[in-house]
Amino acid sequence: MSNMGLSVMAKKNEINIEQANVGDRYVIEKMLEGGYILGGEQSGHIIFKEFNTTGDGIITAIQMLTVLKARGCKASKLAKIMDIYPQVLVNAKVSNENKNSFMENDKIREAVLELEKKFEGEGRVLIRPSGTEPLVRVMIEGKDINQIHQDAETLASIIEHNLQ
Repeated sequence: MSNMGLSVMAKKNEINIEQANVGDRYVIEKMLEGGYILGGEQSGHIIFKEFNTTGDGIITAIQMLTVLKARGCKASKLAKIMDIYPQVLVNAKVSNENKNSFMENDKIREAVLELEKKFEGEGRVLIRPSGTEPLVRVMIEGKDINQIHQDAETLASIIEHNLQ
């Protein structure tokens, strides 16, 4: 669920970014598979394989300070290397037994495909079932916060209506 701005910046700078399912467990699995040394999530769970196999805020802070010292710059300068795209997260309340089958529903799948086509690289749609609650999480990212908020609410409503 990393911000789309990270992918845009990485592409411009020829940096490879791999995606994993949400959760430290899946991030470290992907890291071990590919031999990667750095992984993480937007939530701040950053994994430095050299030091730990789970997200650790203290190690992340130390590594960040090391970079700032080595580059002789402020954090505000590093923060400007990428644009942050607005994101909206809406929970769709569904029955627990249906929460994993959302893409099997034609109306939901069509609504998702329509949104993805609408954004054409200027945004994205990410839908995933909650691991602990009877919810499907709808995250939409794009340049216009008002539009993506409306789209997320609409899609969540479609999911709720079709997965009760």
